[in-house]
Amino acid sequence: MNKGYMFQFKNLFILMSFLSFLYSCGGPKQGRPQVIGLGLLTVNTQYPIPLYKNEADELPFDTLKFETSKSGKTLFISGVELRPYIMSEGDSDEEGEEHLKMGLVRFGPELKFAVVDTDENFFRVISNQESREEFVIKKEPGAVYYSEESMLSENSCSNCPGSKYNPRWYVFETWERYLKRVEFITRDSLVIYDVPDGKAVFEHKDQTFLPFGVTEVKGDWIKVKKGFGRESNFPADGNYDGWIKWREGTTLLIDITEKTYE
Repeated sequence: MNKGYMFQFKNLFILMSFLSFLYSCGGPKQGRPQVIGLGLLTVNTQYPIPLYKNEADELPFDTLKFETSKSGKTLFISGVELRPYIMSEGDSDEEGEEHLKMGLVRFGPELKFAVVDTDENFFRVISNQESREEFVIKKEPGAVYYSEESMLSENSCSNCPGSKYNPRWYVFETWERYLKRVEFITRDSLVIYDVPDGKAVFEHKDQTFLPFGVTEVKGDWIKVKKGFGRESNFPADGNYDGWIKWREGTTLLIDITEKTYE
């Protein structure tokens, strides 16, 4: 194995470990979610979010607020014990400076909920993955609701031509949209099939790092191929194009790396 490859893999491994830690800030390290729902709702951490117990309630039972601590991290202020799909306070000022020196970025706060029900007026989300508690986030008339993360990126500039900037945004991605745009997925005890529930074309039992891209989603199955730009991670003598199971009911079977900074 050449030194350049080993260096790249080592840096990626360190970064994945860092991101795993980053996404579990604010509490013990989270495992895979208990409930994955219909998709994921990313919320803006700049504006308060009223929380409702039911869709028909006129008054919220609580309001989720966001404050900046003295260190520069974002605090999540609520009477509800939050253990959502992802909750990260982001970097402190000191951590942000260090990451910039490393050639990375300052990692901002992030809050993602698994959505179990939605219509034109609301999202019902899992507030606590351990207890499976839920609350309702109602859609606001002045906010914008994107169906893809790329739509947020395209409209994030307040004075750019063609950008329809709105600082009050949410992004709701179905699992199909989300899985097809993440950096890569991995799975332990991997078996790849030619078609869903079909013939096995590849089996992987050891801990070799095999990062896959997702090209299609069909129920509990995803079609995978070698991750773009990560082909060198795969031994040459295998058939890696095919279908794997990504969920079993509401249980997630894969590990997801949404983004990397290399």
